[in-house]
Amino acid sequence: MKKVKLKKRRFKWRLLVYMFFVFLGFQVSYNIIMNVKLASTNDEFIKCLLVDSNYHMLYEKKANNLFNRLFSYFFDINKPVKILENTFHYKANKVDSLGYVNNPVSEVSKKEEKALVYIYNTHQAEAYQGKALENYNITPGVMMASYIFQDRLKKEGIETLVLEDNLIDYMNLNNMKHSQSYKASRYFISNIIKDNPSLKLIIDLHRDSIPKEKSTVSINNKFCAKIVFVVGSEYDSYEDNLGVANKLNEMVNEKYPELTRGVLVKGGAGNNGVYNQDLSGKMILLEVGSDSNTIDEVLNTIELLSPIVKEFVNES
Repeated sequence: MKKVKLKKRRFKWRLLVYMFFVFLGFQVSYNIIMNVKLASTNDEFIKCLLVDSNYHMLYEKKANNLFNRLFSYFFDINKPVKILENTFHYKANKVDSLGYVNNPVSEVSKKEEKALVYIYNTHQAEAYQGKALENYNITPGVMMASYIFQDRLKKEGIETLVLEDNLIDYMNLNNMKHSQSYKASRYFISNIIKDNPSLKLIIDLHRDSIPKEKSTVSINNKFCAKIVFVVGSEYDSYEDNLGVANKLNEMVNEKYPELTRGVLVKGGAGNNGVYNQDLSGKMILLEVGSDSNTIDEVLNTIELLSPIVKEFVNES
């Protein structure tokens, strides 16, 4: 009798162990499958989001069971920073020589010996239209455009850096107004330029605020956001940057004359006149489209611009 009870207990324990390992195997397999990225670059991801049917973007879906929540909390493979946060301590906020508080998100200046292009956004909050992204709670803007531009240039073989720091947080920490945006971006880009002497082109990417009929053109049966180059004239070396803007504008004009709105030289009352371009003779302010353009129209423009930027960089 005792042997029968003992066998039953062993059978129950074995069954529980088997069930546990089956459950564990299912959860591990599920996490691996659901986290497989079907888009390897930012522009591919945006293209997938913009299509009518997005069921194939499975890795955006997350399981809601307790095991997955615990697993994702400690080891979210899509957010490696999460692992660092649970392992190391972030340094306390520092104050720079000008008395401004450092952005705690990133304290290390990106350095890449082979970097040829650097893209940043002084006005990071500038947004585009993107109804297809509303379901994902994503507001497309100039920062998204910068990352798309980076991906396209890398496909062209041009190593490109993008400013990842949050200027808005930095400005809020230091009680800076919107009118001080260029002062904020200057803090971050100065070290980037200094630490990357290989840079041949530095782009401050913005968008304009003009009606869509003035900011949109059809090229090769695709709607594209028009561009304009802006150069400040209130610093000694502005002619160097003006030469860069004029050269790029000529190259765009040769292939897609309707895409560019030309080069604007700004100075005097009511204008910044510098735009931090005194830091380097390789800087341009590039406005891509306006607030009425969609992110896919911006993507179409970037696809046209990338080979031209590659040609410019290779000739520089």
